[in-house]
Amino acid sequence: MKLLKKFFLLMTALVVVLSMAACQYETNTIVIAEGDWDSNRFYNDVVKFILEEGYGEEVEITEIGTQGMILGLSNGSIDLNVETWSENMATYQDDIEAGNYYEIGINFDDNYQGLYIPQYIKDEYPDLVSVEDLVDYKFLFPDPEVTGWDPDEDKAVVYGGPSSWSITEFFVKKFANSDVYPDLVENFDFRPLESTATLNTTIVSAYDEEAGWVGYYWEPTDIMGLYDMYLLEDDHTYDVDSGVGFVPTNNVTIIGRDGFGDQYPEAEAFLAKMSTSSAVVNEVLAYMVENDLETEDAAIWWLDNNEDMWSTWVTEDARTLIRAALDSLE
Repeated sequence: MKLLKKFFLLMTALVVVLSMAACQYETNTIVIAEGDWDSNRFYNDVVKFILEEGYGEEVEITEIGTQGMILGLSNGSIDLNVETWSENMATYQDDIEAGNYYEIGINFDDNYQGLYIPQYIKDEYPDLVSVEDLVDYKFLFPDPEVTGWDPDEDKAVVYGGPSSWSITEFFVKKFANSDVYPDLVENFDFRPLESTATLNTTIVSAYDEEAGWVGYYWEPTDIMGLYDMYLLEDDHTYDVDSGVGFVPTNNVTIIGRDGFGDQYPEAEAFLAKMSTSSAVVNEVLAYMVENDLETEDAAIWWLDNNEDMWSTWVTEDARTLIRAALDSLE
């Protein structure tokens, strides 16, 4: 019965994707895949506005999971994915080599992650540069769960994300690796927190009191836009299996279905030039939080205030049309 149910669900999903493919070719609409996170929604809204207002294309955004997105790009029901975390997709290179989709460009590649401290700590203690420097400043990072915490007797605390994350496992290994980081292992406790909200709360509380804080975080996020944080260095050669080194950044790419550029050459030319940064998204996500905005409104705000960037992606005719569309909204 369970196998029959799974088969039924798979066939239903296949019918939906095939129906989307038929609809796409009938309507000549550019279909963009969307994940369930705000940076992806923001980028999609920016691309949609540019394509519709600057190039006269009809654009549809559809929320879909990673596997559905890959299948949709392969069969033509999805045209684009604008924020593709390529190194998190095990089949990425194989799919490209097989012609299932192709890489149009790199959206951003500075998506840092690692151990951060607040900038106010860095300003006060400029020699605190690397992960291993933490040992010399242990007194700044008391464990709030230890009554009468004593830096000479007790371990300091480093916060992490949920234990289910693979990156959390990496840092657990780092703080257990006594061969490479003996002083860290002896003096610090890496403590995963089981929700992003809880992790965020520790940062906000530390900032409110200008207290000590060190922990794992990543970019782009609203927290990194709202709070000035410093990423600690780690000069050891990266090794995921032992928790050693600095976590490398990923290429976050723009990908299209086979034949997209042939059908939409101007759109492809724009997307090939589109290049942003984590700082862009940090700022936008922070602005959304501060002003209680949806991503569509944030995209309009960003386009209105960053013509110097997006104008380099588009033709002069498209720039004029996009600017006029933005002005009409004021």
